[in-house]
Amino acid sequence: MKPMTAQEWNLTYQFGDPVWDEPPTAPLARLLARHAPPPAEVIDVGCGLGAASRWLAEHGYQVTGCDFSSRAIELARARTPAALPVRFTMADVMHVPPRLGRFPVVLERGVLHAVPHTPDRRHFVEAMARVCLPGGLWIHVGASAATVEAEHSVARGPSRMAEQTFLALVDPQFTVLEIDYAPFGSHAATWQARHAVLRRRSCPGPPSPPPS
Repeated sequence: MKPMTAQEWNLTYQFGDPVWDEPPTAPLARLLARHAPPPAEVIDVGCGLGAASRWLAEHGYQVTGCDFSSRAIELARARTPAALPVRFTMADVMHVPPRLGRFPVVLERGVLHAVPHTPDRRHFVEAMARVCLPGGLWIHVGASAATVEAEHSVARGPSRMAEQTFLALVDPQFTVLEIDYAPFGSHAATWQARHAVLRRRSCPGPPSPPPS
């Protein structure tokens, strides 16, 4: 399995709305309220068509939505009322441009589990650390596996990680404050997603070597 390119995501959005592009679930909303209540400033990484970004703005958050799909950003802007305080920007978070800035809260829902290979996953975590202010929060929702052995038992769908794998992946950059498990969304009520709140370390670990 390879990560989809921006061009492939553009085609995905060209042919309709992905089923996973929806507002935060009740478990995610509770995590946000508990750890990062409004009016916190939030960047919604991989915002897609902006459903979560709009929900955040409607609930009092200051929101930036970013995605590397130009089509997704175009549609997100078109669907967002002018009065709603959301800024949408096209950016590849794996190669964080300085103009993106840094944020006290990073919301990432279903992006890490679209990165199937360990070297790329490490670089994704480092990208989250670059976008997140020191001491800031990364709120993550992603596909989970019950055991390390079960990570490779599903041939299709998102790349799943056991808790052990996830903790080892994020440890150099983040401290885990809370992990819980709940359905990813209304379209995926039968499998459990990891809901994690992580705090960026003030002195994160050294960067990983580039993937070969």
